[in-house]
Amino acid sequence: MRARLVPTVAAATVAAAALVPALGLVGAPAASAAPAGSGTVKIAEVGGAPDESNDPHVGCSFDVQWYGYQRGAKSAVEFESQAPTKDAEITVTGPKTVNLGAPATGSQLNTVRTYTLAFRGEAPQANQGYHVKLSTDTEGTGGNKKSKVFWVTCGDVTDPTDPGTPTDPTDPGTPTDPTDPGTPTDPTDPGTPTDPTDPGTPTDPTDPTDPGTPTDPGTPFSWDWTYDDPTCAGVSVDYPANIPDGQANDVNIRVQTPAGTKTLNFHNNQGTWSGTHAFDLADHAQWDPATASYHITWVQVGGTNYHWQGDLACVTDGDPSTADTPLTETEVEGFRTGTTTINRGSAPGSDSVVVDGNDDQDLQLQVWTPDASRTAAGAAGAASAGHWSTVRTVSTTADGSARVTFPKLTKKGTFKYRLAVAGTDTTTGDTTGTLTVRVR
Repeated sequence: MRARLVPTVAAATVAAAALVPALGLVGAPAASAAPAGSGTVKIAEVGGAPDESNDPHVGCSFDVQWYGYQRGAKSAVEFESQAPTKDAEITVTGPKTVNLGAPATGSQLNTVRTYTLAFRGEAPQANQGYHVKLSTDTEGTGGNKKSKVFWVTCGDVTDPTDPGTPTDPTDPGTPTDPTDPGTPTDPTDPGTPTDPTDPGTPTDPTDPTDPGTPTDPGTPFSWDWTYDDPTCAGVSVDYPANIPDGQANDVNIRVQTPAGTKTLNFHNNQGTWSGTHAFDLADHAQWDPATASYHITWVQVGGTNYHWQGDLACVTDGDPSTADTPLTETEVEGFRTGTTTINRGSAPGSDSVVVDGNDDQDLQLQVWTPDASRTAAGAAGAASAGHWSTVRTVSTTADGSARVTFPKLTKKGTFKYRLAVAGTDTTTGDTTGTLTVRVR
């Protein structure tokens, strides 16, 4: 089963709303308005790109972005703590009600507001921080609230709920002034230990109130449950049967393509998922089916502390009806990185390298050439302005090994080298780290 992004559209409500102004303003142009319930909200780092991708991990301050709502609608905002940090108290800096601006057609951006959260009363989860749920209730949506569950990293708790308790006991005099000093030597009911009210209870442990509970020790929910690694199609998630309410409504897949990096957010507008669901890239509205190759680098699933992180390189086969296949990963091993110093007129020592998965592609020894005009002018970013150019081509043997030699350097200065091998239709290609050569 595939999980798709399906906006809720109350078509009858929209049609009725459109009819009223048409009767009152004959000949007036109709204002653009998004269908009721069709808007959405996203979480982003402060100043994040308005691309409808959702960032499930942010700092104390972050942006909330509204998309596709009716022009001028008001949106009420609420933040709540979620397990495993559900007892943390949240202090919110930011508006409780937001007036959404125009335009509001399709999935265009309405408004962005920055919020800052502070927490107390419970320590953050060790790896993730504080788990928070954002809920928005926006006019014109027929009560169709939107929510996002995400993590906020804000450091340790510095203001516990009752910091004075250890040093200010309620009754400090009790240890030195007992109400009944004779009690230890004159028990009220000395016969109690030998005459229990229900003497059979200790000897009959076979009849608990819920006899089935001891036979199901796996019932307690663990936030550390995992899911399978992604494939080139996307990710399949098998949700635990006892996952808490409100947790399983977001899945994020971060993808690198030749056009840039994007996080695809799958959000359940109707509630939460359960059972097993496949979240396929091809099902997402922001996925470009013309993408020839891509890398899946990160996956986050709502309701678990586990996050998959890696580099799954994929190539499309041009057929949407079949699954894309992983590329063979190319890896160059043995090339030196770091810094070395040589005398003018000499060359760095040669390197012996081994290339795996290069599909018979030659290696390129490349040198960094700075942008001289920007460097001379002291322009901002001049240190990173320039390009890599090929010094020489290095062939590999049948077993993938090669010997890399460097040219003689006759001028004083600093030179940077790297090795690169191009990717093919079936391989990823690779680029090594940098060797910095200082010539004195």
